[in-house]
Order: sequence, then structure tokens, then C-alpha cells
Amino acid sequence: MLATSLSLRNVRNHAAKSIDELAPGINVFAGPNGVGKTSVLEALALATLTKSFVTHSDVLLIQHGERELAVEAHFRSDLGVPYNVEVTINEGPPLRKTIHANGERIRAASDLIGRAPVVVLTPDEKIITSGAPAERRRFLNMVLSQASHTYLEDEIEYRRALKQRNAVLTDAKVQRRSLSAIQAALAPWTAIALERGQRIMRRRSEFVRDFRQPLLDAYRTLASTNESPSLDYLPMGDSSDGVEFITLLERASKSCESEELRRGMTLFGPHRDELLLSINPGQEAKDYASQGQHKTLLVAMKLAEFEYLREATRETPMLLFDDVFSELDDDRARAVLALAASGVLGQTFITTTEAARFERELGTAQGTHRMFIFARS
Repeated sequence: MLATSLSLRNVRNHAAKSIDELAPGINVFAGPNGVGKTSVLEALALATLTKSFVTHSDVLLIQHGERELAVEAHFRSDLGVPYNVEVTINEGPPLRKTIHANGERIRAASDLIGRAPVVVLTPDEKIITSGAPAERRRFLNMVLSQASHTYLEDEIEYRRALKQRNAVLTDAKVQRRSLSAIQAALAPWTAIALERGQRIMRRRSEFVRDFRQPLLDAYRTLASTNESPSLDYLPMGDSSDGVEFITLLERASKSCESEELRRGMTLFGPHRDELLLSINPGQEAKDYASQGQHKTLLVAMKLAEFEYLREATRETPMLLFDDVFSELDDDRARAVLALAASGVLGQTFITTTEAARFERELGTAQGTHRMFIFARS
């Protein structure tokens, strides 16, 4: 998938901006901080993922003093088929987000995800390798939601059941109700959580199995080392030992029933999964990895994500690198740039404050790479 042009209206500090003739290789958006480079990548994220990678609040994307923003993006698939997306967000109240793809209204934002796959890398994502399990679950969900609409539907329905189930448990803490009445109220949501949950777990397990080798290959491309990074899937934070996921869930749901009533929350299911990242066998990344190893592992995960999505969607993903190269040492930066410049990574979008660095590294390959200079108004 290639983005061919992009237009923004009232997106952060861009009252109106059109970017035509995007290069099929590397597109560098260079300039000082605060001039709207990241906002361009956010607009691309809106047109592909339906949301920003910087903020969870759509309202914050609207330029100060305005009530509505609009993004229009034109793409071309690997087979040469034109594809365009228009997104408008009106602050309301109520807040309204409207999405059209090829002129047709998209009723659910989730229906857009995966049509134009993207891989996003920002300095903030370092918490994937060093942070809490929730950050690695977020990584899993982002990749798998683009790779499989069925997975995304399962995740949405599971979250809905989890929310309703937690509401029943919270209510049970403050109201005097019989155990049988509570169990009856929980039953339909428990059934959905079990069914959707075991499907989510199975898909995550398959992902980890398929992701290990691309991760190792990418890591060794970035760093000349004997390290053998890997990852393991721990359903609900523990090894499954070959037990069927539905059996694990059913056992857990029964064993934690009294504790759930005491705490007022659901204590079983894939929302408690862990993705264990290791630098070497027995050396968990969050405990043993150096700062440099964390950076290499994170970039390797994104390169492996690119390969995984390309295979799963049969479409070449676009890469959005927001201010990443300021975080990497010269060797790692050059390795990533060399991959992107060779065409192996498809279309890449990079924001930077160091225009001269990219001019030196990329040269003047007309038509393949392009630099856009942003200046303060």
C-alpha cells in the first residue's frame, strides 16, 4: 500500500495543508519542534487506524478555536487499485467522527482497520519492552486487529462482555443480593467472555509462534551479536502446559469466583495475558536488557511486525517513524535507513529535526525519496 497524497484541515496547527506526490520510498518531514511534523503522521494514522498514536482524545486533534477537522488520504494498493479515505471529526456535543472509504460511509470505525496496514514506531513505545504487561497486550492487539478482522471483532465483543461483567460485580459489592441472583446476572456475560476469550488466546498463541523467527532475524540485522531474543505467550500470566484455552478459562472462572465478588472485578481472561520478551533464554528483557538492547529489541519488533502484516494482509504496510532516529545510535539508525532505502520496507514516513543527517544518508534519489521541510509560520 502506498499513500499518494494527503490533505489536512484544522488538524492541530495545520489550518490547511496539502501534501501531494508522496514518494514511494522514504518521505522525510524535517523541521524544528512544534511545526506540525507529527501531525502529518497522525493524519495518516486517522486514515488507517481511525485514531491518533499520540492521544486517545479526538477533540485534542482539532485546531484550537475550530470545531471540526478533516483528513483526506489517497492510497494505491500493491495491485495498483486506488483507495481513498476521508475522516471528519466534529467536537459536538456530542463528538462525531465520520469516515468514508471510496465515497461510502463506514458505519463502524473498526471496519476501516487493516485495509491499509501501518506500523507505528515512536520513542514512547519503548514501554513495550520495558513496561507493564498491558503495554505488550496493546502491541498484540494492534498487530492482530490489522491482520484479522475476526480477531478485532472478538476483542470488541470480549471488552463489551468484560465491561458488563465488571458492572455486575461492582454492583454486587454495594447491594445485598443472593449469590444465585449474582450468578444469574453474570452468566450471559461469562459465556461471552469464555467463548471470545478462548478465541483471542488461541490467535495470540499462533501469533507468537509465527513471530519468533522474524523477530530474531530482524534483531540480528540490526545488531551483530550472539544474543537470541525470543518471546513466549503466557495466558493469564502463566504457562498453559498444553491445556486447551477454553479449559483454562473455565477453571479460572470457577476458582476465582469468591475473590471476584470480594474485589468487584473480573480476574480471568485474556486481559490478564502476558507476552514475555527475552534477550537470551532465562533473561527477561525488562529485567536484564541494557538501554541499547531495549532500543534494538523494540525496532526489531516493529520490523518483524512489518513482515507479519505483509504476509497476513497480502498488502505492504506503511511505516510511520516519529522522531525515532534521535533515540537510536548511529549504527542502528544507519541499519534501519539502509533497509528503508533499499525498498525492503516499502513506503516509510519519518519525522526529524535533523534534515542534514537524512540528506547525507539518502542522497538525492529523485522519485524514490523525498524531503519536506517544515518551517515556523
